This record gives sequence, structure tokens and C-alpha cells, in this order.
Amino acid sequence: MQGQSPHGQPQDAQAETDIARLQALVDDLNKHIAENPGDAEAYHRRGILHGQLAEPILAIDDLTSAIHLNPANSDAYYNRGMAYVHLKQHIMAVEDFTDAIHLHPQHAHAYNNRAAAYYDLGRVDEAVLDATKALTLDGNMASAYAVRAMAHTQLNHREQAQEDAAKARELGFDRMLLTFLLRQAKEVR
Repeated sequence: MQGQSPHGQPQDAQAETDIARLQALVDDLNKHIAENPGDAEAYHRRGILHGQLAEPILAIDDLTSAIHLNPANSDAYYNRGMAYVHLKQHIMAVEDFTDAIHLHPQHAHAYNNRAAAYYDLGRVDEAVLDATKALTLDGNMASAYAVRAMAHTQLNHREQAQEDAAKARELGFDRMLLTFLLRQAKEVR
């Protein structure tokens, strides 16, 4: 049995509609960029759309163009970092999140995602520091609590890990996923 979208359509049909809508936006931006090749924001928007369409290499290409045209756009670095995460290129992601933070020091999501990238690189102390900074900026970020719980688990800081895991669940982080991630973190120790 197929689920229903909020619009009453079967979920597969809704997904196809959403993909077609995103692709139409990409097509519009293709035309705009062909006529306005120096429009950094158009490359940025198209890069985000490619990311939403699970096309990280195209996203990286567009976001790189956006950065070359406007190197002060912290969100372009952040979004390119997210594309690198999708490709599991965590070192490149860390570099882009770091650039986003330098340009916008209050970018809680950049700290949070850099924490996750550090964690994936095995740099758990740095993951704790960045997750803590993200939570200082936005205390309701469930994923930052989850990353910090995993890092504390690897560091064998049981009490801190339990507190962070409880807070992540309280804020809506998926219980089963968190249990799985914490189990994996224990195995790495």
C-alpha cells in the first residue's frame, strides 16, 4: 500500500511532481545563466537545486562558480560543504564549513556539520568542540546533541553521552537511528 502526501497524492507521484518542479527551476536558471554568466546568486541557487536533486557533483561545480564570482558568500561555502558530505569527502567538507564560519562566525549549521565531518574523520575531540559551539548558537539543534553524544561515546564519557543522547531524542532526533549510531560509536572505541 502506498502512503499519501499532504496533498492527497500517492507519495511516489508527489515525489515525481517535486522532482519535476525542481528540474524546471534548474532549466530556468540554465537559461538565466546563459544570458548572465556573471550572476553569482544564480549559480548558488542552481547549486542548491542540484543538491536537492541528489546531484552533488553538479552542485559542487555551480557552488564553486558562485564562490569564484562572490567569495564573500558564506552560504555558498556551506552548501558546497554539504555536497562534499554527500560524496563522503569529509576533508573538503571541513574546509568549506571552516570558510563559511570565517565569513559568518554565528553559522550554527556550519559548526554542526563540521562537527559531523570531524566525527566521520575520527577527530572526535574537534567534533565535541564544534557541536558544543553549534549548541551555544542554537540550543535546540537535535543533530548537534546526537553528534556530541556519539563523540562522547567514543571518548568513553558515558554520562555526557547519555545526557546528550537524551536531549537529542527530546528534540526529535530519531530514536532508532540514534541507538544505531551510538552502538556504532561504541564499537569504534
